[in-house]
Amino acid sequence: MKVMNVTQNGSVRWKSYYWVYMTRGLIGKQIGAEELGNGIWKVFYRNVFLGCLNENDIGEKQSLTRLSLILV
Repeated sequence: MKVMNVTQNGSVRWKSYYWVYMTRGLIGKQIGAEELGNGIWKVFYRNVFLGCLNENDIGEKQSLTRLSLILV
């Protein structure tokens, strides 16, 4: 499980240079990401599943990436 802090703009820093927007409701909290494989991560706050993150899509976008609930 990878643990990250949600910053003042509601985002987390992914791999030191990408930003992924979570929600402003989690400002100052910690979230956890569990790798499923092939760059897909399940994101949790405590025991609540927030959504999935595809790290392969993060590098392709020039702007802020958002957490998605459905990847298919």
